[in-house]
Amino acid sequence: MSFDDLASLQARLAQLERNIAARNAEIARLQVRVAQLEQDIAAKNEEIARLQRGLKASEVAEPPVGVTEFQDTLKRLVQRIAMILQAEKCVIMILDRETGELVARPPAFGMGDNDVRMLRVRVTEGIAGEVFRTEKPAVFNDALHDPRTVKENVALLHIRNGVTVPLVVERRDDENRVLDRISIGVLSVFNKRYGGEFIEEDVRLLERLARNAAAVIASAQVFQEIIEEKEKLVHTIESLYAGLILIGGNGRVIQMNARARQIFNVHQDPMGKAYQDVIRHDKALEILSGMLAKEENGNGEEEEDGRAAQEITVPDPETEEERIFQMHAAAVKGEDHHLIGTAIILNDITDIRNLERMKTEFVAIAAHELRTPMTPIKGFISMLAQDEEDSFTFEERKEYYQIIEQNVDRLGRLINDLLSVTRIERGIAQQLFWEEVDLVQLAESVFEVQRGMTNTERHPLVVDANPPHIFATVGRDQIEQVLQNLVSNAIKYSPEGGEVRIILQEENGTVLCGVRDQGTGIPESARSKLFKPYRRIHNPKTASVKGTGIGLFLVKNLVEAHHGTIWVESEMGKGSTFWFRIPKAPPEEAPQDAR
Repeated sequence: MSFDDLASLQARLAQLERNIAARNAEIARLQVRVAQLEQDIAAKNEEIARLQRGLKASEVAEPPVGVTEFQDTLKRLVQRIAMILQAEKCVIMILDRETGELVARPPAFGMGDNDVRMLRVRVTEGIAGEVFRTEKPAVFNDALHDPRTVKENVALLHIRNGVTVPLVVERRDDENRVLDRISIGVLSVFNKRYGGEFIEEDVRLLERLARNAAAVIASAQVFQEIIEEKEKLVHTIESLYAGLILIGGNGRVIQMNARARQIFNVHQDPMGKAYQDVIRHDKALEILSGMLAKEENGNGEEEEDGRAAQEITVPDPETEEERIFQMHAAAVKGEDHHLIGTAIILNDITDIRNLERMKTEFVAIAAHELRTPMTPIKGFISMLAQDEEDSFTFEERKEYYQIIEQNVDRLGRLINDLLSVTRIERGIAQQLFWEEVDLVQLAESVFEVQRGMTNTERHPLVVDANPPHIFATVGRDQIEQVLQNLVSNAIKYSPEGGEVRIILQEENGTVLCGVRDQGTGIPESARSKLFKPYRRIHNPKTASVKGTGIGLFLVKNLVEAHHGTIWVESEMGKGSTFWFRIPKAPPEEAPQDAR
């Protein structure tokens, strides 16, 4: 080997030694970096463990008692996720099942409230939609050019890169086996700090944290649903027309809705107070005491009278009118059949009792009204039948026959009214036989019949028509029945006399008809009940007026059967006018066979 070859070899060895030294230095530097990374991973793992312990403690040891605590827990979690993954932004998006969108929900990190409100993505769009559908995480490091991103959101949030993982709630059995998985949304972090990029380690960390976040969110949703359900129940109870009181086993009020507070005139919060201190009504307290004793002793289900309804009368605090309430008691028990309390339900049966009273009065009045025409009919027939010597003149017989005929007609009208009301109450539609009728002539015939039935010397009967003849296609018998009832009422409720006028006018394809009297008038408070069955106006001046209380109810239904409307105008001491308006011709949908 020559000297030159030896020198070249030595130089080559020296270069190799330098390269080895440089590589050793690089290896040492890498080892230091690995050690640092291991320390970072250990720190992150400790942070995750601490977070998990905090979550478990919050879920098991001290469950949140309100939505605010869930929000605070979630806020801390979001902040820690952003810190651990060194992200500038962190946001949770939950599925809105009604719109099919993933909607950002507070709390978020690094985003303003307005940005959170505006951030939403359809489940068929963007990386968030893809992650939700596939339940697989996704990383993107060039948001602007990545075809999967929604560019409006990229611009809105100034997103450079990010990681999105699914939020999945798992239900497990005692052996920790997954029984069910429900995807509720996605968890995203954006913009790695210091210009860095997200790596697979970040994905795994975020997946682990997402499981904790999903558990908190699911608990918050369940809690929120329970609160909303409770609020709906409270609002429903408050809105009930029936009064409801729930009394605990200790005799204290657990719940008392608005109607019950109104019934017993309670203005202060009754919750937690003894029911004896809340309800100031002797009869109600006596009944309550008996009901509670039976329920607490377990006799409420065994004894029929334990649940028997009882009635109380309470003055209405607003109108001071007496109202009748029916009280029921029912035991309220939990799933373990333990007695929670006793529910007291108060139903207002004032109208039912009034209706029963009015029907009783109606039967008595109807019997009287039926007997009234029967008396002269029987009397004159008996008198004529016993006249064997033909002592009555032709004119006298004719007069007697007219009286009999008038009372038979009166009896027939009353029976027709009763039958019509019965059909209406049973929901049977009025059968109208449509025909063209001169309503002015019909009004004159109604007055003629009325003159034959009653003494109308003190009641001038006038037909005021414009034009002189008004033709309309109506049910003749029904309109005649309407006018007869209104004219009869006008005369009966004008005990001191006065003109009774039928007004007829044509107006834009309709007929306006009014029956006006100069009688006692109708008080404002009674007008809303005028057209209800069995209602009669109590007025000292007309106390002697007899009637069944069904006339105006029948009139209203007959007018409405003609697709018309009816109303009243009245002034106390000056009289009333009952107006109704009907079309001149029936609508096209009227039954053909009835025409």
